[in-house]
Amino acid sequence: MNLPLMLLLETGGSCLASFLCIWVWTRIREEGWLFLVLGFLTQFTGLLLEVLSSLGILPSFVDASGTVALWAGIIQILPYLFFALGFAFFIYRNRHY
Repeated sequence: MNLPLMLLLETGGSCLASFLCIWVWTRIREEGWLFLVLGFLTQFTGLLLEVLSSLGILPSFVDASGTVALWAGIIQILPYLFFALGFAFFIYRNRHY
């Protein structure tokens, strides 16, 4: 599969997931779900920045020396931190002693 088609499919799926996340966010007020929603939304934001960077609208994440910009690294890692926090809240709420 070529890169533009893959980015288009990934963007479409992420757009649908983000729409559904916002819909869930308006109905559920549990911490675990809110962190999962934040994880999906930040992952969608990172994907949009990657697409805009690949189209040349934004500067590239990697400069000529091969180092990655700090903000790009944070945006790539942040969704997984939100997912971990969400699952930690699920475990905390559903613990049985």
